[in-house]
Amino acid sequence: MPMAEKILQKRMTDLSHYRRSPEAETFRFAGFTTHAPRIPWDIFTTRVFLWKNGQHIGLIGPTGLGKTTLLTNLLPLKPYVVVFATKPRDETMNALLRLGYVKLDRWRSLDPEYFPRRVLWPDASKLNSKGIQKAVFTDAMERIYREGGWCVALDETWYMTNILGMDEEIKTYLLQARSLGISVVGAMQRPAWVPREFYTSATHLFFWRTNDETDLRSISGIGWRSARLIQDLVSELEMYQVLYVNTRTGFMCRTRCPNVTTGERR
Repeated sequence: MPMAEKILQKRMTDLSHYRRSPEAETFRFAGFTTHAPRIPWDIFTTRVFLWKNGQHIGLIGPTGLGKTTLLTNLLPLKPYVVVFATKPRDETMNALLRLGYVKLDRWRSLDPEYFPRRVLWPDASKLNSKGIQKAVFTDAMERIYREGGWCVALDETWYMTNILGMDEEIKTYLLQARSLGISVVGAMQRPAWVPREFYTSATHLFFWRTNDETDLRSISGIGWRSARLIQDLVSELEMYQVLYVNTRTGFMCRTRCPNVTTGERR
């Protein structure tokens, strides 16, 4: 039996008491019946989700369904984090600053032990701020690449690749930076906008509900045999529910993360 199937079977056995609810969907996968069990967030983060240095994450879903909330729930799992902020105003970034992140308008050689959590936020108040943003982000990525060990969170991956023209830099990070202990977390609004390198390089993928046919077809870019299963699951997700996919083991589950500020579950 292939190793991925052995790992998947073990995970499903370990989580047997969370495996099934009466309304749970059941599908055919790899010759045996499986599905995406519902798992509470605290169980997911402590017993299911293992995020090693150098592993990348893709967050894929429309605005308003909890993508940014999940991002801010995941970032505390890493000791050294920099979030690339692209909007002129962004309440999410302001919330991170209230949580202790330091705001930088450009990358600075600060001791990461004293400044482990940063929001890189160049001025974007003018319509022609794109040149400034690209220069700041490119310089930061060059310096971070040399330092290694950082988690780089991109809240607007599509904007950075298509508007700022940083497609090559981001692809290099996805393909080469893992050996330096750098993890990339990329948030995108639509599966159709996801660079193929995210599907092939990311260990962890999170999907929110969509019924758009183009988006669902693009999920086949994952390139492994459960793509159709993921399409079916994504189209049936509940509000604020997220589908987690480990692209290396094939394990999948559904969960909801809490609101960062209130602790209430979305």
